[in-house]
Amino acid sequence: MDENSSLQNLKISTCFSGIKKSPNNEHDLLLVEFDKPATIAGLFTKSLTSSASVNQCKDCLKSEKQPTAKAIVVNSGNANAFTGKRGEETVLKIRKYLASRLKCKLNQIYTASTGVIGEQLDSDKVIESLKQTSPYKLPNWLEAAKAIKTTDTFPKIAKRTCKIENANIEIVGIAKGSGMIAPNMATMLGFIFTNANLPSNTLQKILEIENEKSFNSITVDSDTSTSDTVLLSSTKSANHNPINDHDDQRLIEFKKNISDLMLELAKLIVLDGEGASKFITINVEGASSKKSAKKIAFSIANSPLVKTAIAGEDANWGRIIMAIGKSGEKANRDEIKIYIGKELVTSKGMVDKNYSEKRATDHLKQKEIILTINVGVGKSKATVYTCDLTHKYIEINADYRS
Repeated sequence: MDENSSLQNLKISTCFSGIKKSPNNEHDLLLVEFDKPATIAGLFTKSLTSSASVNQCKDCLKSEKQPTAKAIVVNSGNANAFTGKRGEETVLKIRKYLASRLKCKLNQIYTASTGVIGEQLDSDKVIESLKQTSPYKLPNWLEAAKAIKTTDTFPKIAKRTCKIENANIEIVGIAKGSGMIAPNMATMLGFIFTNANLPSNTLQKILEIENEKSFNSITVDSDTSTSDTVLLSSTKSANHNPINDHDDQRLIEFKKNISDLMLELAKLIVLDGEGASKFITINVEGASSKKSAKKIAFSIANSPLVKTAIAGEDANWGRIIMAIGKSGEKANRDEIKIYIGKELVTSKGMVDKNYSEKRATDHLKQKEIILTINVGVGKSKATVYTCDLTHKYIEINADYRS
């Protein structure tokens, strides 16, 4: 992907502020400025210990029927979560500075923070760094994605183009996430930008629908962050008639591309799971409802025993049976079918007579693992993405603050 996108009417700046500990002075602060107020939608963590940025972003979205944004500022290295009233005042101070600088309303400034929980964020350091920033000549998405990393090993960027009527539509997304990833929307930080001429409420509906298939269908370690945020914004610069209904037929191609982009970003997060060596797709079929299928899939995906077995390339399918059972969802013991890759493991309530552990193990030696489970009680299905659990995960998180 060309890192210098042609998406119009926004500016990107990044800098090193010193918030994130970095031996190489890696950039840890991102500022996105919109030339004109952009329409905006958002989804956030359901954690009861959400960060100050999450709380104030929610307030911004609720402040108007059609909320708009003039700037988004993101810092890495400090989550500004569980920092009390002082943490809220820090975010407010940063927002007031930008609102004054950009001559806009306070509720048009959105922030996000990621990093260590419980440490105060220095608002003066952020503001002084913002004063020193200058925009790239063209929006530099690679640098933007780098600036929001924490334990990520690579920047996460996705891009799509499509048409609405005869207008060229561009969609660009960046995300960060590697650990503390579990689906309770959001599951990380994600920022998606487009030029489609759409109001905020239409963007919000599209984001909510597509999120369930992407960011809410991944897990690395079953832990939901305090800071999870996904923002979808539009410069509305595309030359097509305004569309106010998310079900409008003219949006079919746009919604497909948004869906594809979000799923790509979600999969990149799983691929970069802390210490991960394998990417795992879990398909659950034959469930009583989609909700039930998803719960069973997550029960398998979040099981440390399943994840460590896959890390060790051990076809210990009994752990999958355990995870199905502990989900509490309906499953017919005698109808459950488990496939490791294409190898049928179980049928008629026991191991299948033709099952080959060698063939199953051969599949587990691959980098991409597919588990398919039919629980035999209905017609609903769901897919969840996860990674294995290795010694490296412990090393990373044991030394996270050092």
